[in-house]
Amino acid sequence: MSGPQNSKGTSLEARSSNFTISNLIKSLPNIAIWLDADNKVIFASESALSLNIVRDEKVQIDAIENIVFSVRKSSNPIYEDLKVKRPLGISRLNLTIWAIRLERGEVLIWAQDNSQLGRVEAVRRDFIANISHELKTPVGALSLIAEAIEEAGDDTETIRKFAKRIGPETKRLTNVIRDIIDLSQVQSDDPLANASVVDVDRALNDAVDATQLLADLHAIDIQLIKAPDAKIVGDHHQLVMAVRNLLTNAITFSQPSSRITVGAKALGGVVEITVSDQGIGISLEEQGRVFERFYRVDPARSRATGGTGLGLAIVKNVCENHGGEVSLWSVPGQGSTFTMKLPQYENDVNIDEKQRSRT
Repeated sequence: MSGPQNSKGTSLEARSSNFTISNLIKSLPNIAIWLDADNKVIFASESALSLNIVRDEKVQIDAIENIVFSVRKSSNPIYEDLKVKRPLGISRLNLTIWAIRLERGEVLIWAQDNSQLGRVEAVRRDFIANISHELKTPVGALSLIAEAIEEAGDDTETIRKFAKRIGPETKRLTNVIRDIIDLSQVQSDDPLANASVVDVDRALNDAVDATQLLADLHAIDIQLIKAPDAKIVGDHHQLVMAVRNLLTNAITFSQPSSRITVGAKALGGVVEITVSDQGIGISLEEQGRVFERFYRVDPARSRATGGTGLGLAIVKNVCENHGGEVSLWSVPGQGSTFTMKLPQYENDVNIDEKQRSRT
């Protein structure tokens, strides 16, 4: 009797140990990756997946793979700072990596993205620069209008004339303040710090709802193409903000009775969100500058519609925040298509199932 009991006890102890390690790794904050002896990912946290560090059960950054190779040769943990290109995106990751070798050649990687630390000062500088650059125009205009009304005295016609200009300038001032706040938010907030699974269809629906009245006023039809399997990890509000800005931009630069198409598709681990219009288009020379803050393709039309030149800068920042990128295809007179590419959400590997199969 003693032999089977000891054998059973040893098995239960091993299972309990594996279960404890499993739960411990699952509870780690930030970026956590558990690799087997063949460098296949057993578990990856949502941050590791959404940053595209892990894709198809493999680590996508060579520098991290080199650390895994080194820690297998050493009995000591490795602690290292890395600056690497963000997979799929164009920004860089500033990572603090901790790696340790486990049993059976497995390796645990834990990492913290320190990129957020450098954002605070940059956002402060940008916010001050943005305000001083853009608010001076509508504020100055309102000041001149106020002086003109005061000097008009009892001239009712002159007062009425200048009073009509208060509305458009106030609207422009409101738009500038809103867009600066939105831009500052997406520059300072890391959507992957408290990420959730975002249903892209729902985000597109919310963005269309937010711009439907503007489209109706311009007699523009918005066609929505759904993609039920398109999901990302990140921030729903930021994604809606980005698509809303693309739609607003498309409406502003389209002719009445034209059509705008917005949709998404999931392909090869990437979710592509496209917004296509039949508008005035953008010249090749200007396409490289449209994502700059305050850059306007048509300044006269932007002034007339209250455009701030910040919408596409917001789109670019949202994409980079989610480990993706945005691109543009356009031909003058034929229209434009903006494409957001974001890492697709993948269900985490079931650790417990893998562990049970090993014990």
